Amino acid sequence: MQKDYLKIAGNVHLAYYVEAADELGIKYEIIFRNLTARFEADGKHWFINNTALPITNAPSARLARGKHLANAILTKAGIPVPKQLKAQNLEDVMNFFYENKEIVLKPSQNLGGKGISILPSTPTDVKQAYEYAKDHDKTGTVLVEQYIHGENYRILAIRDKVVGVVRRLPATVEGDGEKTIAQLIETENIERKARFLMPIPVDEETVKHLSHKGLTLESVLEEGKSSTVRSNTNLTTGGTTEECSNIMHPYYEDLALKTLNALGLEFGGIDLITQDITQPAPCAINEVNYNPGLRLHYKVDKGEVKKVAVPIMEYIRDRYTGKK
Repeated sequence: MQKDYLKIAGNVHLAYYVEAADELGIKYEIIFRNLTARFEADGKHWFINNTALPITNAPSARLARGKHLANAILTKAGIPVPKQLKAQNLEDVMNFFYENKEIVLKPSQNLGGKGISILPSTPTDVKQAYEYAKDHDKTGTVLVEQYIHGENYRILAIRDKVVGVVRRLPATVEGDGEKTIAQLIETENIERKARFLMPIPVDEETVKHLSHKGLTLESVLEEGKSSTVRSNTNLTTGGTTEECSNIMHPYYEDLALKTLNALGLEFGGIDLITQDITQPAPCAINEVNYNPGLRLHYKVDKGEVKKVAVPIMEYIRDRYTGKK
């Protein structure tokens, strides 16, 4: 994205839509810098507030925001999802852990991957993960779910069309035989800052992840050897992305559109875990984001950038002007 759009909008999420409006000849006005823009076409107008679009209905948004609610709705619709429990207390979590062995704990409502713990391996780890998740949820509610093996993907879809697909990878550093992992993270964060990306956090989750790999922040990786430094794949915690629309099997496009339809959403970011994106394989819909940010698609580390804001703005324009 050209820097002037960011300066105009004051917000990277809004800036993508402003850029798209320019490309499509849609009039726009920044109402509240860093927050809200007004768009107009053929005498009709609409607002975009940060990542919130005017085509998202409130009931469906609430269902998607309550992860356990979305999980239940998708289960009823026959969509593959992880087995999940809304835990009332630590005992519930421990019983789920003993029954399923490989689990993930997360706040019932969260943004940016905060409060998530993946594959705690001991009862002590589970207890710490429970407290960590509870601390990152306004209601103190924790979800515990079955861990699904595979790679993580974000499928961005609108009504009957997928407009972008990225593979999501956790924060990773590559060794040079000299720098410690802490120093490699520091170097990587300088590069991320230059790309207007959030840094890789160095916190308890980082230390825990490295410990499970037999490493510490002071470990020195051999030259050319890579290591993940966190478990989750969120861009806000150091994750990277690879555009892969051209290799996704139609099975997953159909699954993503069925997921949106099941929740009554016109637009959303569907988080998919699958063992093979190129063919039907064991998979699950992990989450559905009703107001997804677009940076995942614009800040790809591999593959061609897809300007996903353009088809989204086209859809909104046509819907408001009666063409859809």
